[in-house]
Amino acid sequence: MQSEIRQVVGRMKITVQHRSLWVLCVIFVGLLTASPGMAETVVDGATESPPNAELKALEDPTILSRRIWLDTEWNKYRDGSSNIDETLGGLWAWRVATDQDWAVRLKLPYKWHLSGDDAGDDNRDGIGDLKLATGTSWRLSESWRAGGGVELRLPTGKDEQSENVWKLQEFGAVAWDMTSWLSLSPSFEYNQSIREESDAVQQHYLEMYLPFTFLLPQKWSVTTRYEAKVDFEADNTWTHSAKLTLAKQLNTPPLSFGVSVKKPFNSGPKDFQLNFILTYYFRSRPSEPLQAK
Repeated sequence: MQSEIRQVVGRMKITVQHRSLWVLCVIFVGLLTASPGMAETVVDGATESPPNAELKALEDPTILSRRIWLDTEWNKYRDGSSNIDETLGGLWAWRVATDQDWAVRLKLPYKWHLSGDDAGDDNRDGIGDLKLATGTSWRLSESWRAGGGVELRLPTGKDEQSENVWKLQEFGAVAWDMTSWLSLSPSFEYNQSIREESDAVQQHYLEMYLPFTFLLPQKWSVTTRYEAKVDFEADNTWTHSAKLTLAKQLNTPPLSFGVSVKKPFNSGPKDFQLNFILTYYFRSRPSEPLQAK
């Protein structure tokens, strides 16, 4: 009898959890589409066009622009297995001062695992963990920006598609427009789980990114990014990887297409990672550039 009660309560928790998840998504989409005058695309510099700023925004957290995107990520592992993540994301940004913008971001993933060579490895799929973040950015001068914020990861995933942790992430970034066609935007993400469920392992690590974005003719861009991670729960182990991204921005409709490949330098289970990102930008009206301090 007690086991039956526990099963009923568990099903009730899952139902409430998923309903709450969809309610959050509906509210956020409503915010994205409501009141066009409340959000503006951040234009990088007084003479730069929105497409150039939007190309930079793919790798530059200091540029906040109102948008939605679909990110398809394929991770290939050396045991023959693969993980495919389909993430629907949205960012709602608005101006709070002449030199400052604020934003709220939501990410909802759906995950597939394709079995490999190991015995007992099965195919599975389900909703992943919801990520909700807020942050701000400042224009320090005509060529310098800074930003930061915090993200909360909720264990909303289904079965093994969830990390089963409540995780808090603090992130920060600076950006330097070295020339009209080259930008450097280093950033960091400090992650630590604040609560573990279902005997999950505690997480505590720091990730650092060093991207160079090259703006090319015809609204193309290439970004090279070095990544480093230190895992404080694994004897401060360092791992390194490199990422290359090619992106194209359209004026009408305001869409961007991005393809990236990521290769780890350290020996480990992952062989490589591929991403395809489709982004739609909301240009509700001609944007006004942030004013330098």
